[in-house]
Amino acid sequence: MTTIRDVARLAGVSPATVSQALNGHPRVNSRTRQRVLEAAQKLRYAPNLHGRRLARRRAESIAVIQGRNMSTVFSDSFFRMVMGGVAAAAQDRGYSLVITPATRNGAPRVDLPGVLGNGAVDGALVIGVLEEDLLLVLRSRGLPIVLVDTYLPGVEVPAILPDYRAGARQATGHLLGLGHRRVAFLGAAVSYPFGWHTYEGYVEALAAAGVAQEPALVRRVAIDVEAATAAAAAWLDLPEPPTAIFAVTDAMAIGALRAARARGVGVPRPLGVVGMDDIEMSAYTDPPLTTVRIPKEEMGQLAAERLIGLIGGERPATMIESVPGELVVRVSCGGHGAGAPNREGR
Repeated sequence: MTTIRDVARLAGVSPATVSQALNGHPRVNSRTRQRVLEAAQKLRYAPNLHGRRLARRRAESIAVIQGRNMSTVFSDSFFRMVMGGVAAAAQDRGYSLVITPATRNGAPRVDLPGVLGNGAVDGALVIGVLEEDLLLVLRSRGLPIVLVDTYLPGVEVPAILPDYRAGARQATGHLLGLGHRRVAFLGAAVSYPFGWHTYEGYVEALAAAGVAQEPALVRRVAIDVEAATAAAAAWLDLPEPPTAIFAVTDAMAIGALRAARARGVGVPRPLGVVGMDDIEMSAYTDPPLTTVRIPKEEMGQLAAERLIGLIGGERPATMIESVPGELVVRVSCGGHGAGAPNREGR
């Protein structure tokens, strides 16, 4: 049977370095790690995971809790893409995943404190919104936790967030830069950070351009196409309608496109529309939707890396990390032609 010492001899390093390289330890540089991986592959070395877990007194397993706002077709896509990054990072570090929906039809699906407190997992990632009291119970039991797409103000739980404020500022600023001065804000009627961060970014962009806010051009509705369609239709029926709409999700921007089509209003002229998310169908709407891409896979990977660091005893450098988005300019705002999408970095 091939041992770790055999791999170390072939790679020309110590057994300790082999162990660190195979576990993704940051102290091992990429060249050494590659040499170790090649040696392990050549010798068909497979680490004794059961023995390693016993020695470390860890399950080497992570719970992924699906928050209560991850239940629609659009948020489910968000969850799956974040999970792609989580899975890649976990696999690289030798961790398995246990996916646990927090609720089903609005009711608790499982006894999370009971399930997660029995030693079967070493930590938990919460993707989306979970009740604060439940998070505090999990935290009080010493379970390492990292939040994704939300955070608890005043509570020291690490969180990975899209930079919604900067994304909203960029989207609104893009419309203002195209000459629009009546830019409507189609926001989400939610109480978690996404709701107020997007509005703050919108307001900051208006202020930077010297454009006064108009309360009539601010609406907050449920995150779905139908609610957004109704809100945009009401704006288009005004004596002086907006010339542009910034919607905080692509689903809501698609509702704005539907409302414009129903009323015979042209997009991108006279109405410009910009969304946020960059879901797959955004490139195929009529016209293709300008949007701010949310880096979902990158967020998932970063969150898993931070959680595994916590499990290993590392302290986070900061409690809240914001991951920047990217403006994807298509046709719906008139900034570019109907050719290939143009991507503008921040």
